[in-house]
Amino acid sequence: MLNALPIAHEPRINRNGRKTIVSVRSLCRDFVRPNGNIVTVLEGINLDVYDGEFLAVLGTSGSGKSTLLRCMAGLLKPTRGSVTYTQPEDPNDPLVSFVFQNFALFPWMTVRENVEIAVRHLPKNERSARVDSILELVGLASYEDVYPRELSGGMKQRVSLSRAMVGEPMVLFLDEPFSSLDPLTSESLRSEIGRLWIQPDRKIRAAVFVTHNLDEAMQLADRVIILQANPGMIYRTFEVPIARPRNPNAQEFRKLEDDLERLFGELQLGRMLSEHEEELHLSADAPTQNVQEEALTSVPAKTGNSMSGDVERPRRTKPLINTSLVLVEGLLTRLAEEEIGMDLYDLADDMGQSVDHVLPAVASGELLGLLFTPGTRLVLTEKGRSFAEEQDPLLRRAILRDACLNLPMVASIYELVKGTQGDGLEKSIALEQIVMMLPFEDPDLQFEALLKWCRHVNLLSYDAARACLYAED
Repeated sequence: MLNALPIAHEPRINRNGRKTIVSVRSLCRDFVRPNGNIVTVLEGINLDVYDGEFLAVLGTSGSGKSTLLRCMAGLLKPTRGSVTYTQPEDPNDPLVSFVFQNFALFPWMTVRENVEIAVRHLPKNERSARVDSILELVGLASYEDVYPRELSGGMKQRVSLSRAMVGEPMVLFLDEPFSSLDPLTSESLRSEIGRLWIQPDRKIRAAVFVTHNLDEAMQLADRVIILQANPGMIYRTFEVPIARPRNPNAQEFRKLEDDLERLFGELQLGRMLSEHEEELHLSADAPTQNVQEEALTSVPAKTGNSMSGDVERPRRTKPLINTSLVLVEGLLTRLAEEEIGMDLYDLADDMGQSVDHVLPAVASGELLGLLFTPGTRLVLTEKGRSFAEEQDPLLRRAILRDACLNLPMVASIYELVKGTQGDGLEKSIALEQIVMMLPFEDPDLQFEALLKWCRHVNLLSYDAARACLYAED
């Protein structure tokens, strides 16, 4: 817990009647390189964080996102400018807590001891009650005597989050808390944090988290600050006025997600054009049409009239979940018995499984467009219910096959395989395609998941001896 930050005794109220919890004014941060040169990482940051707000800081690599977060949390001192806080309701409560990327747990302490260390100043009874409550809230009650080495990455981050929240700080800071986790665990933990944020008895007044992931920002944030680099400055502020729990498949969510991605794409485009022009030493009167057209082909953005939405750019490619589609089929069949969907935790209990065992099937079903998850509730889409209620196994397989072909990576590789006219597509070419579409994922794991899904729906087969993919039809 950090208490070294200055406090503004009278909270400021903005013109919309919103109470300011954290105020950043003219913040700059310089670093000195070994050769003595001074590099300005952040320049002229002016920012307010409001009561009840979940704020996301999004930006390109090198834009100073984590540096800004550390300055706001008191871990770094600004070179120039100021960070002030309003007075907490209880002067004994901590101002801030910080969740790091790498868990930062004490390996010689149990889960309970790691969490309890944040409230060791409290009387024993109150300390025990708080730890019990937070461990129950994040699903770690049965792991209190376990050591960090015995936990998965997702569970370690839950411990880190519990330790940050148990002291009931006024502001919670999170520095890319999901970056070291696999996509499935990240999705689970995001849902968990979203669920915790809507608890009526939550005492945390505001949260600020750094991310490079647009999905994370859309799922968690009320407002997104986009930073540009060299030096880091606020490029745009983006509001996300969607009630929680949020449904990523809802029209309103998708529209705002497209708008956010367009803004981020414009920032990337401007940077690319600048770099391209510098590289080519373009003169002031030289035509830039070709440069713009070349850059536009490399940046995910809407084509045509971006305001009218007449022509939409393709959805971002998402990684496949390496799980069996048999589990997905069983999940859909079970959900079809419930008219209004089912809570994830209730479903796990009903199936006699832990949530971690059920999540791969849930994530896969959502990726295929067969279900959606508003908060922790699982609801079948129209396509998912059609699949679950269809009795003909061939028609069921056809629905699942079409859902797979709607995934950009599956469709792309399937077309490459068909283009070989039966000669087969070399695995190396498929891996190259995966790397191009999912540059931050393990291509071998994605190939394994692709093969598992495509075999299940009779799309592709694989000859291991020749290392080639073939179309089943």
